[in-house]
Amino acid sequence: MAVNFDPFHDFTQITDGLESVTLLRRGSSPGEPAAVIAHALRRLTATKETTFGNRSEVRKHADSDAHAQAADVDWHLPLEELPEAPQMGDVVLDADGRRWTILEVRNTTLNSRWRCYTRELAITYGLDDTITILKAEYAKSDAGAVEATWHVWRTGVRARLQPFSMQVEVEHAALGSEMRFRIYLEESVTLDHNFCIQGADGSQYKILWTTGAPRLGELQTLDATKLP
Repeated sequence: MAVNFDPFHDFTQITDGLESVTLLRRGSSPGEPAAVIAHALRRLTATKETTFGNRSEVRKHADSDAHAQAADVDWHLPLEELPEAPQMGDVVLDADGRRWTILEVRNTTLNSRWRCYTRELAITYGLDDTITILKAEYAKSDAGAVEATWHVWRTGVRARLQPFSMQVEVEHAALGSEMRFRIYLEESVTLDHNFCIQGADGSQYKILWTTGAPRLGELQTLDATKLP
């Protein structure tokens, strides 16, 4: 007896190991509606040491204290549940909260699935810290001076805090030194002077400058100093 297989409708019925994921569109803000795909298929493709490119197009190993392991996964997302194509830079969020950045998208199996080549950047950059982002609210004190009070804005952001330079400073003819930190964020967040970073140990860091993720497969980076 002949069996008529329809890849568009039958994929979710005959495939084992399916799981529910959420697709976060690139540039979306926390809390915005997201697409839930109930029948996604995960296929591990590689776990290897990774490199990244700088602005001079030079490839080098990620400087992350030997944490630089890239977990690459193909996600198969049924077109029936996701009619609008995923885009490069979108994120597949799995049930464990792991974020997989889409680096390539193909339409496969007779236009029935989106095949998304993805990378978990948390592994690539060894994001083993959890930070809190604080936002300042300004008010005048009784003396008339404007003072900042810090309030929790975001919690549980995966990051890596890494010392990277020591700067010597002169104040009133006395020499001092200031440690600079580079902070990698799992998520791209719009930050300015009204924000600071709080580590898991309660230490706070002043943001000196921030850059977004200009390339797919890289992370937003902050340079910061520890506040007294």
